[in-house]
Amino acid sequence: MRKFFKVLFSTIFILFAVLVVGVFVFIKTFDLNSYKAYAEKMVQEQLGRKLSLNGDAYLGLSLVPTIVLEDVEFANPAWAKNPQMVKVKKLDVTFAVLPLLSKQIVIDKVILEEPQINLEVAQNGDASWDFPALDTPQPQAVKKAESSWLISVANATEVPQPAEASAPDAMLTGIVAKMVQIENGSVVYDDAQSGSKTEVIINHLDLSIPTPDDLITLNVDVVYNGEQIVAGGTIGSITEALADKVYPIDLQVKAYGLAAKANGNLNNMLSNLTYNLNLQLVSPQGNFGAPEIVFDGLVNGGLDNVKTKISQLSVAGNVMSGEVDADISQQVPFVRANLQSDLIDVQKFMPQQQAFILPSLNLINSAQAANYIPAEPIPYEVLKTVNAVFDLSVGNLIVDSGLSMQNVVVKGSLKNGILDIKPLNLTFNGGQIMSELKVNANAKSLSLLANSKNLKLQNLHKEFQVIGSNDFGIKSGGDTTVYINLQSSGNTYRQVFENLKGQTAVILDKSVIQTGNLSFFTGNFLSQVLDALHLKQKTMNMDVRCAVIRTDFANGRATFPNGIAMNAAQMTLVSDGYVNLVNDKISFTLQPFSGKVVDTNIAQALSSFLKISGTVENPTIRLDNKETMKAVIGVIATGGTAYLGEKLIINPDGSPCYTALQGTPFATMFPKPTGVAATTRDAYQDTKKEINQGIKDLKNTAKDMWNMFKGGM
Repeated sequence: MRKFFKVLFSTIFILFAVLVVGVFVFIKTFDLNSYKAYAEKMVQEQLGRKLSLNGDAYLGLSLVPTIVLEDVEFANPAWAKNPQMVKVKKLDVTFAVLPLLSKQIVIDKVILEEPQINLEVAQNGDASWDFPALDTPQPQAVKKAESSWLISVANATEVPQPAEASAPDAMLTGIVAKMVQIENGSVVYDDAQSGSKTEVIINHLDLSIPTPDDLITLNVDVVYNGEQIVAGGTIGSITEALADKVYPIDLQVKAYGLAAKANGNLNNMLSNLTYNLNLQLVSPQGNFGAPEIVFDGLVNGGLDNVKTKISQLSVAGNVMSGEVDADISQQVPFVRANLQSDLIDVQKFMPQQQAFILPSLNLINSAQAANYIPAEPIPYEVLKTVNAVFDLSVGNLIVDSGLSMQNVVVKGSLKNGILDIKPLNLTFNGGQIMSELKVNANAKSLSLLANSKNLKLQNLHKEFQVIGSNDFGIKSGGDTTVYINLQSSGNTYRQVFENLKGQTAVILDKSVIQTGNLSFFTGNFLSQVLDALHLKQKTMNMDVRCAVIRTDFANGRATFPNGIAMNAAQMTLVSDGYVNLVNDKISFTLQPFSGKVVDTNIAQALSSFLKISGTVENPTIRLDNKETMKAVIGVIATGGTAYLGEKLIINPDGSPCYTALQGTPFATMFPKPTGVAATTRDAYQDTKKEINQGIKDLKNTAKDMWNMFKGGM
């Protein structure tokens, strides 16, 4: 597209020269009848194209000399789709009076009504604005007027043109108006090579040009491919443009809902364009569905590279600075970005305030997102459109009123469709989460690895801090370990979610937790579980030895193999189950137990034994087979062992955190149970294995009997 803008400037001036050359001849001869044919013949000889003056040519009724030409056409090459390169309904040319007294012609004003310009590129690369080299006489000398306006005169000799000057440049040197107006025009650029078509509708264009050496003042109102663009300001002189030197601009532009100011220079505009511009840009709230954006910086470079020094980039009031360089000379552009910010408040990006819940701290609740993950294709191809190296640092990142991070560092690269972010570091009041993320657009896969260091749970979110006497939170301790090792692949967001593989773990070390109002979990089925356990209605201090949420992802499931565990002085809680990532179905058992198995707590333990089923969106929480448990109370009370199916009803694991972490990198983080706790646990595990094996043997026996029966038949 930049090719279009590069040629448009010079093309318009060439066409302008073609249109007024006839006027020049007419003024010199004042022969209306012979003017048309002579002008058409001269253009044919000079450019090899047909100029048709179809309408009337006459003197306008004005106090100053005015020539009016109607229905003017200039031909395209024979191969073009549109036979006319330029077509003008009406051309008014007004001349300065005093120069005429000295037999010099100076154009004061040109008005073009409904001009139509059609620029085309053929399949072989030929352009309609390229003119063949013709055998024409050498450009003749010209005479310079005192007003600095130059008009070609057949018998002038004072100011010879440079030998290297082209015929179009020679004409442009003299045929210039002090004021140019275009009304209701259009420019169409049709590129057969790329299959693209660009249309610019000119509602109004007003140029003020005191002399060829003075700055040009312009006001423009155009529609570019359906978008209105309004611009005003000053640009360099015609002399500077033709000399291919430094070309100053000072413009204000409104387009695409944006308001921009550009001040600086263009260099070598007609040969090897470079620029050095101070750019200010404002995009209001809601434009392109984005928050307010304000940019202020220095942009320099050329057609193949851009360097931007950002003094201020404000997005919804979040201010950043830094440098961005782009090399667009290759088929795949390369971008290098180094950005810094003292403060970014994510809440300002959101149209409405939204509470933030750390998914890693509540994996059951996070699964609720499954139904809302769309089956839309992931735009992997975007990662192949650019290569990049980036470095982002944020002093303070606010996610919501209760969650903030300090010294956020994001470094990474994007090369040939592979996004590699390493590291992605987040600091929480001294504690850190260090992570790495890789997305491979070629393999349509991703991986995430994260670990924590010196992290305290109460520093992660305000909801984990004890402020009031009835609040839930960490009173002391709070040392937390976060571990994430996940991989996935898929064409859609939903497939990536369903194909998750790997493991996550959140581990809380020795702490004192104050129970009470758990508003942090309001609105999900975990709050229903807490209601069933009667933990939300009373405030107490719970001396936690450890707590674990461990999740294994594989085969479309998020499995918690005895992976939700809490070991406290007041109670032990163990949960085992899974979330089906494909259909969102859930199945959990929740076993809270306060103390050892004795007659006095059997009823309490059984009455709290919960079964959670259904889906994450519509869970069903109930006592697990209540009538069966009532029937076995006596068995347990007399020293027997009760089972629900193949599962032991009471899990007397003396070290549930140790059990939950087996098969993870933290298997030895807590001591293996010993003594009575170990014996009880091992007995439980052995009994469970025996029951499972018994069920398996029973199934095999039934299968063998069926096979024997079929064989006998």
